[in-house]
Amino acid sequence: MDVEKLRNTFASRIRKLRDGKMNQGEFADSVGVSRGAMSYYEQELRTPDIGVLRAICTKYNISADYLLGIIPDTNHATSDVCRETGLSPEAAKKLRIINTLVTTEFRSHRHMMDVFGEDNFIAAMQLTAATSLPGVLNTLLESDDGVSLLTMLGAIIMGAEIVTGDQEPRIILKSPAKNFEVAVPIDNLAAALWVNIQEHASNLRDKQGEQPTQAE
Repeated sequence: MDVEKLRNTFASRIRKLRDGKMNQGEFADSVGVSRGAMSYYEQELRTPDIGVLRAICTKYNISADYLLGIIPDTNHATSDVCRETGLSPEAAKKLRIINTLVTTEFRSHRHMMDVFGEDNFIAAMQLTAATSLPGVLNTLLESDDGVSLLTMLGAIIMGAEIVTGDQEPRIILKSPAKNFEVAVPIDNLAAALWVNIQEHASNLRDKQGEQPTQAE
């Protein structure tokens, strides 16, 4: 067992749990733990015992699996999606919100807030325009042509290279594995799409790189 990694994960997820809601001392008081002990936990100097873990899980209705880094999200359903698909917790959450928007007939904004809760209501409002996304993904993933289009778009967003010259234009796809790449021929339409999307994809990667990483 990597105790240092466990302490780091526990500390980072406790900070995230109370972020914007209460300070460290208030959080310690809320779960019946001394403020000094909570300070040690967040400084990664001590490992919480099972009683502390149970108190936090009971008070905030949160899974111990999440606090210990076994699952990537507080919601088991979201974590299952992440494990099965490789999606990030944030991406999985957005897909779940979009699916709820598609499958639920909301009577009012109040009804929508009751369904999503305060934490997800704003995200739901922002994603309302994306309610066609599940259908789009199904269309893309259920056919070879759709997968090809999705592959090209993914290559652009992830920074693949386009090669021109004496040969036909082609895309160089680089695998996460080192020293491995595949050259995929592209036609004129694909090349035109590439030129129009590439700049926006670069901006998207820059924004993604600005987001803080979460410790596991």
